[in-house]
This record gives sequence, C-alpha cells and structure tokens, in this order.
Amino acid sequence: MTKSRGRPRKSTTSPTGRGAEQDILHAAGDLFVRHGFARTSTRAVAEAAGLQQASVYHWFRSKEDVLLRLVLGTVLPSRRLAERLLEADAPGHVTLWALCFADTRLLVEDPQNLGALYFSPELRGTGFEEFHENRDALERIYGTLLERASGHPATAFEAAVVMGLVENVILQRQRAEPRLPEDAPARIADAALRLAGAGDRVTERTRTLALELLEHLAPPE
Repeated sequence: MTKSRGRPRKSTTSPTGRGAEQDILHAAGDLFVRHGFARTSTRAVAEAAGLQQASVYHWFRSKEDVLLRLVLGTVLPSRRLAERLLEADAPGHVTLWALCFADTRLLVEDPQNLGALYFSPELRGTGFEEFHENRDALERIYGTLLERASGHPATAFEAAVVMGLVENVILQRQRAEPRLPEDAPARIADAALRLAGAGDRVTERTRTLALELLEHLAPPE
C-alpha cells in the first residue's frame, strides 16, 4: 500500500523537485552534517524542507529513521559495486584499485558529504544494525580484494586501514583547507595498492583496466 500525500506544505515548491520524502532527506542531511544530529530538531528539518512538522512523521517513524535512511544511502551503493567487483573476471590489483577509486569518487562527489554522518555517536545505539551489517560486509570485501592484490591473507586490521584511507576524504572535506585535488580518487587508489605491497602495479595500465571495468559494471541509465 502506498503512502498518501501527507500534510500540506508550508511552501508550494519542492526544494528537490522530487517530492516530500526526498525533501525531508535532503534537508535533514544538510542540517545533520552542519549542526549535528542531536542539535537538529524535526521542526527544523520540516521548515528547511518547506513542510509541516507532522509531515516528517508521516514519512518517517522517527528522527533516527531519517538518519538510518541517509547513512544507508551512502553505504549501499558502495557495497553493491564491491559485490560486482568481487565477481568480476579481473586481476586482484585491478579490482582493488577500481573499488578504492569508485568509493572515493562517490564520497568526494556527494554534494552534502553525508559520509560525515558515519561519525555520529547515535549510530552506536540500537536501530542502526542494518547500516553496520552493510558497512561490515563492505569492509570484508575490501579485505578479500586486498588479499587478491597482495597475494597473502589480509587481516581485519589491514582491510580497515585500506577502507579508512578511502573514508579519510570525508574528514578532508570537512576542512576548509586544503581542498581535495581533482585526482584524489586515483591517488588514493594508487596508495591502496602500495599499502597492499603491490606498488609495482601502480601503472597507467592498471588505471586503464580498472576504469574500463568500472564503466562495464556501471548500471544502465
């Protein structure tokens, strides 16, 4: 059963042009990143979305439910791509480079830098198990691709280090300076191979193969 349209708007214009649910997510993402989850009220989210406060609870059970939707929206695309790379018929160093590049690019290009919400203390509470399950699954794939690239077993710590290298761009974006270079995704992917002990595979050939693989795996528009 689909939801009804909900409460009337305060504004007649949808800020995102995609309807009330997406307006709420967009407004909440901006406010949570800039002010923090705890300091943002549902009233503030509703006002930023041009809606009545009751509309937030029409679409979401709670403010925590909004946060869950936002963090799942950042980790699920990465996990889905990682799973496809895991099954790809390509050398380990190519798939690791491809994952690090694509994951970094996703975080860099997110206009709201929603990855910053990963550090919200509220995520340590109950109700966010689905997020942690997906992020843990992504980290395990990092570990598997790291093993394939290095040729030796990778510990959970090593997988976390490589994934942390990628996610460091979240913190870098929160700083006014220095600005991230345009080739940050490629640089980080290169660094991941060096961490894997495959520095000799940091070549234009590796980059070309990885980019071709990502283009091949890209979902149709």
